[in-house]
Amino acid sequence: MSQFLSAIIPNEKYFSKDALEKESELVFQESWYYVGQTSDLLELNDFITLDVGGISVVVQRMKTGLKAFHNVCTHRFNKIKAERQGNGSLTCPYHGWSYNQDGIPFGIPLKKEFQGLDKASLQTLCLPEFRLDSCGKFVFVNVSNSGLDLLEFLGDSAKKLLEISQMIGKKIEYHEIPNEANWKVLIENTLEGYHISNVHPTTFFKQGFNLKSEVEFEGKGKHTNMTLHLAESHKDDKKRDKFHKMLKNRPFQPDGFFHQLVFPNLSIGSLFGITVYIGSIRAVSPNKSVFAYELYETNLGEGVSVPEVISEVVNFSSIEFTRTTLAEDKEICENVQKGMQQAKAAKGVLNSSEIRIWEFQKAYMELMDK
Repeated sequence: MSQFLSAIIPNEKYFSKDALEKESELVFQESWYYVGQTSDLLELNDFITLDVGGISVVVQRMKTGLKAFHNVCTHRFNKIKAERQGNGSLTCPYHGWSYNQDGIPFGIPLKKEFQGLDKASLQTLCLPEFRLDSCGKFVFVNVSNSGLDLLEFLGDSAKKLLEISQMIGKKIEYHEIPNEANWKVLIENTLEGYHISNVHPTTFFKQGFNLKSEVEFEGKGKHTNMTLHLAESHKDDKKRDKFHKMLKNRPFQPDGFFHQLVFPNLSIGSLFGITVYIGSIRAVSPNKSVFAYELYETNLGEGVSVPEVISEVVNFSSIEFTRTTLAEDKEICENVQKGMQQAKAAKGVLNSSEIRIWEFQKAYMELMDK
């Protein structure tokens, strides 16, 4: 591989309305799209809503298990669930139509006033159902109802999701960061450590990561990961080593900062396996996106929580670290977005440390060129 690579995605696809409409169908709707964690869908009627390429989806715990339906009432097309997450029956708040575990309306106020509304016609008014599956604690939906099964889609990355699932403990926070930048700009920013010395002086750089840090890459194609190691001059940190020993039984222990991309937009990051953020980068418009993430602390074995005195320190520092880092990324990504729309060059330039960007762009264009 040569030292420099040309980017594959033309700049115009980062601000084109036509590109967003096309990728909504060919990238988001055709992929397995991350929903959330099984821990948020344990009780009867627990639900999570999301938008997948312009299609509103509700994932709900029914009596027969988890189901994914089109989140639009078949009576007058109101959105059934407006909240991001919660607990409640699958009932439209407009006229009170309720749906059962098969998506068939069964509770209809003034049902007799509807002419010809018999058992057969109720079947035609059922909510469209989507494919749903999970890998460890990660739940995914596929609204196209076609293509590969989830494990085939994930490939080798399934092993990492299972490994990370073992470490996920108490949820620390949920946070959303709006960005005036295309969703792909945000994704690509997560895929390399080339920028950390300049962009993250008080977080990653202060922790001991810089341009001399060794990087290990895994995976080719849609799903890739990397581990960014500490620079040699920062590896012998007695204070950090002492803290790590207090959490020595944590299930996931990357030697540095680990990042996993699950195509197209699931971003997972963990610093030494002490905490993990699980982020979904959502497209809002060609020039706007949202980085929504949940932050979890590690456990010390399934069902074994971190001692409270340590947990308080971990939670405070992790929230501050994550929010500061993503705020710095936000500023950079928004400036990149502006620059792309002004640049005369049709594509950017990549070096060998940005190979994951090249892999992401290649996977993206393969779908867009179909």
